[in-house]
Amino acid sequence: MTDSYEIRRYEPADRDAFLALFEEVLGGEMGTEWFRWKYEANPYVDHVPIVIAERDGDVVGARSFFPLPLAAGTDRYTAFQPCDSMVHPDHQRRGVFTRMNEAAIERYDDVDLFFNFPNHRSLPGNLKLGWEIVSTRETYYRVQNPTAWLSQLEPIEPVVRALARGYVSARDRLADSSDGFELSWYDRVPSSLLATLAGSETVSQFHVVRDETFYEWRFENPNRTYRAGVATRGGDPVAAVVYGRKERRNGSTTVRIVDVLPLTDGSISPRTAALSALLDGMLRKNEDADVCAAPAGVIPRTLLDARGFHSDERAPLKWVTASSTHVVRPSGENPSDWTRSGRQLTDGSNWRLAFCEVDSG
Repeated sequence: MTDSYEIRRYEPADRDAFLALFEEVLGGEMGTEWFRWKYEANPYVDHVPIVIAERDGDVVGARSFFPLPLAAGTDRYTAFQPCDSMVHPDHQRRGVFTRMNEAAIERYDDVDLFFNFPNHRSLPGNLKLGWEIVSTRETYYRVQNPTAWLSQLEPIEPVVRALARGYVSARDRLADSSDGFELSWYDRVPSSLLATLAGSETVSQFHVVRDETFYEWRFENPNRTYRAGVATRGGDPVAAVVYGRKERRNGSTTVRIVDVLPLTDGSISPRTAALSALLDGMLRKNEDADVCAAPAGVIPRTLLDARGFHSDERAPLKWVTASSTHVVRPSGENPSDWTRSGRQLTDGSNWRLAFCEVDSG
C-alpha cells in the first residue's frame, strides 16, 4: 500500500491543500497569512520546510518543520522542530507518516538536531523514530477562574471566580511588589530593545538565539497578539517579559508568558526584583483572564509561588492539564553523537527554554 504514495518536497501549489488538510485533521482554519508567516517568511531557511505525501493527485499527509537557531554559549546550531504533522484519516496506519519522516531526516541531514514537544498521543511515534526524552515540559498556572477547566462549576461561576480572585489577590498583597523600577509596556514586541537585552548575557545551556531577526519574525504571528514589558533602572533595561492572550473555543481567556529576559536558570539572581515587578504589572493588566501560564525553569519558582502559580506536575492541576514532553534527536539516519558543545542533549539541565520555542506558543 505504501508504494502507491508519492513522498516529495512541498511545492507552492500545495498551500491550499495543506491548509484544507490542516483544518480536517488538526481542527483549525489557519489561513494563508498564518502559512506565509510560519513557513514562507521563516528567516532561517530559503524554502518551505514541508514534506508532502500525495496519492492520486491528492495531498494526504505532511511532515512540517519550524526552523530555529540554537546556541550554547558562543556555539551556534541549526535546529528543526517538527510541527503540524498530519495524515488524512483515510490514509492512516499505512506507513505514510514513517515514510515522510524518513524522507525528512534524509533531506535535512545537514541540520544539527531536531527537538519538539509531543503530547502523550504522539510521543510513542517520536520515540519509535529515534527521538529520545529530555524532560517533561513543566508549566505553572495561576487559575483566576476555575470554571475555565471545570465546566461543571459554571452554574456557580460568580462564586467560584470570587473565591479564586480572593486567593490570588491575597497572594499579590503578600508578594514583594519590587518598587524602584520603571516599567514600560508595549503593544508590539520591541525587537531591537529585547535583542540588546538578550545580547547582554551569555547562556551556556541550549537556547534559542534571541537576536533582532528572531524577535521581528517570531512575534508577527497573525493569529496571536503579543505584548511586552520592560523594566529599567537608571535608564538601563534590566529585564523583560513577552506575553500573549488567547481566546479559547470554550470562551475562556489564557495569558501565556512566552519569553523572559534574562534567561536565568530559574534561581534567584540580581534581576529577580525586576522580574517580580514585571510579573506584578502583567498580572494587573490581565486581571480579567481566566488562566495565566508561565514556563518553569526560567522564572524563579519563588516568584511564581508568591503570585499563586502552581505546577501542572502536582495535584490538582495534573488531573486537568495535558502535559507535553521535550524530546530531541541529532540529524542523520543513525545518530551516534548525542552531545553538542560538550553537553548531553538528553539532559534537561542543559536546556533553557521558555514558550517562544514552541511553534504554537
